Amino acid sequence: MDFAAEQELIQELQRGSQRALGELYQEFSSGVLAYCLKILADRQLAEDVVQETFLKVRQHASSIQKNESFKSWIFRIARNEALMQIRKRRQNGQIDDNKVWEEETPHQQLVQLERAELVNRMLDGLKHEYREVLVLLVYENMSYAEIATVTGTTESSVKSRIFRARKAMVERLEGLG
Repeated sequence: MDFAAEQELIQELQRGSQRALGELYQEFSSGVLAYCLKILADRQLAEDVVQETFLKVRQHASSIQKNESFKSWIFRIARNEALMQIRKRRQNGQIDDNKVWEEETPHQQLVQLERAELVNRMLDGLKHEYREVLVLLVYENMSYAEIATVTGTTESSVKSRIFRARKAMVERLEGLG
């Protein structure tokens, strides 16, 4: 959209034209949404911010200065709305300010994946009776008593197998490093 057409729509919007608001929405909403998605990393929240942004556009259309870029103006509104959402999330304890990354870094994710694959391969290499007790303990969160019931053995046997399985895995891991 060229600057002259944009200015004409802004003037219509300032006179209360719903059609002008619709055209401006068609022109700018996808860009505003993409921006908000990158800022918030939450689609539902970004969509809410876009809606709030266009409500503010309608409410404050009279404050657009003549020859001001509508795109800059609307993105400033979207930014303010997004930052307000971030502040709300921070106040509700949904954001930890001490962390730089929202999630683990890509390197940490890769290391975690490799570690999980290594543990699974090592687990697969254990004898059945050792693998079984570790799976029930770690993956199913069962107590020693519950594991003894499932395996038909005693609690002391379960404890012994878990100890031996862990020790064998630690020794194998030390051999890799």
